[in-house]
Amino acid sequence: MRRFPAFLVAFAIGLMTGALGTGDGPPQAAAASIADDTLRIGLSLQPSNALVMVALDRGYFADEGLKVSVETYVSGTRALREGLFAGKVDVVTASDVPVVLNSFQRQDFSIIATVFQVDNQNRVVARRDRGIDNPADLKGKRVATQQGSAVHFFLHLFLLENAILEPEVEVSFMKAGELPEALARGDIDAFSMREPYISQAKTLLGDEAFVFAAPGLYSQSDQIVVANDLLNGNRGVAEKIVRALVKAERFVAANPEESQVIVAGRLGASLAEIGAIWPDLIPRVSLEQSLLLRLEDIGRWAVRSQLVDRPRIPNFLDLIYFEALQAVKPAAVTVIH
Repeated sequence: MRRFPAFLVAFAIGLMTGALGTGDGPPQAAAASIADDTLRIGLSLQPSNALVMVALDRGYFADEGLKVSVETYVSGTRALREGLFAGKVDVVTASDVPVVLNSFQRQDFSIIATVFQVDNQNRVVARRDRGIDNPADLKGKRVATQQGSAVHFFLHLFLLENAILEPEVEVSFMKAGELPEALARGDIDAFSMREPYISQAKTLLGDEAFVFAAPGLYSQSDQIVVANDLLNGNRGVAEKIVRALVKAERFVAANPEESQVIVAGRLGASLAEIGAIWPDLIPRVSLEQSLLLRLEDIGRWAVRSQLVDRPRIPNFLDLIYFEALQAVKPAAVTVIH
């Protein structure tokens, strides 16, 4: 495995706060911000936001008549909680797990498109000296992760894929930044996490670190999420957002090198760092049936794991706003509704 870029540490720290957002009610300020087609974007500083970054740099929002202001956040979870739900921004990008967990508490927001997918990001890192060199060896071991996050869901799927019952593993929860040191000290036997923490553990443990990958097991996605006040106040804005992002998608496909320059500049990263991870990024504007199935799977897992206090999952079709993408790129909408 390659060493992960150091610049991603900053935004990864934001994931430590957990995926659940409390919020103080619906975003009250959103409707006022769009009266003159001004769009307040909550931008989480991570490569999964490549399409948003390109659209900003290339002026595609302006081409659609949108005046844009940008607030930056270290993660999509923070952008949801501190930006969208606090009424400070109108639109954010957030991954599937925090979107689902928040949907049990509130439904004053909508998904208008998926803009990023990755199916080989998460890993289980274990200590060889604890007798772990295949997944079955995790039985009876102490495995930690970050609660209520994508890596928590990945651990659930990884155990299921390898016919390991969750009660057969001693699962505990820590902040992301605590995991590598805890593994090195021997406080735990393994952890489920993403970079840069995987590389940190490998540096601390050397040859004693054993990394399990599971390509294709979990196709994680990032969604464009908007306040419903924005849709209620001016439905045309959602279509303009999507049109700008579709333009960015086309630009990225035709100009990968220039797109990497844009993303590197926005993140303060080197071109080498961005180039190293670029092949793993799948920037695509869509609303695919797999999104709905994934949201439902995450919802059922959240109920069974008692991460939420509701006995049933929401109807996630009610959380998706189809009209904008159907108007701009209808072939990209495959959700049955």
